[in-house]
Amino acid sequence: MNQHEEDRAHNRLRELLGPYVLGGLDADDRARLEAHLPTCASCRDELATNAGLPALLRAGAPSSAHRETSDAALGDAIGALRTRRRRRRLLLTAAAAVVLVAGAGVGTAVVLEPDAPVATTLALSAPAGVSATGAASLSAKPWGTSVELDLRGLPQDEQFVAWLVSPEGERQQVATWGSTGNGEAHVTGASAFVTRDVAQVRVTDSDGDLVISATTR
Repeated sequence: MNQHEEDRAHNRLRELLGPYVLGGLDADDRARLEAHLPTCASCRDELATNAGLPALLRAGAPSSAHRETSDAALGDAIGALRTRRRRRRLLLTAAAAVVLVAGAGVGTAVVLEPDAPVATTLALSAPAGVSATGAASLSAKPWGTSVELDLRGLPQDEQFVAWLVSPEGERQQVATWGSTGNGEAHVTGASAFVTRDVAQVRVTDSDGDLVISATTR
């Protein structure tokens, strides 16, 4: 394969990144992309950038009433993640399920993945002076780790960055997003880190200050 053909093949794989984040790839395309991701740093970086797409699609939804930051709010966040996983397993047992995500007038078919690995759910805690609460879910993938964040009480007028940190202190950015009107965000991200090598999940603001975090061990 010459350079031109290699570039064309790479561009076709890059075009799959957005649908992959939204869950809209068939099994063959998903397998092709997941085989490519460990070998391509630029596609992994773009995947992390696209990880905020599901949150953007939800941005048009009406804001719910502000909730007080409390132990109950933290429990709700963790419970929501667990409920989604239980529902996904039940649907897959009954039949292959397809949901439609509407964004900017365009429908995207999202096919739920069979044999999805069981995720590890972590309660996130904020440093003194920050009111954020939430949970993080880490799922092992052939190319690394998928990250799902369910957050409440985030500061306003900020941009946020989610990171995975190795035991040696190496960091990989997994997602970026902006403030929401009600301080809530559900964000999906990705990292090349193997799940068992993740020591910490961190969310920082645009200045690098810690907003919320959790350790895995």
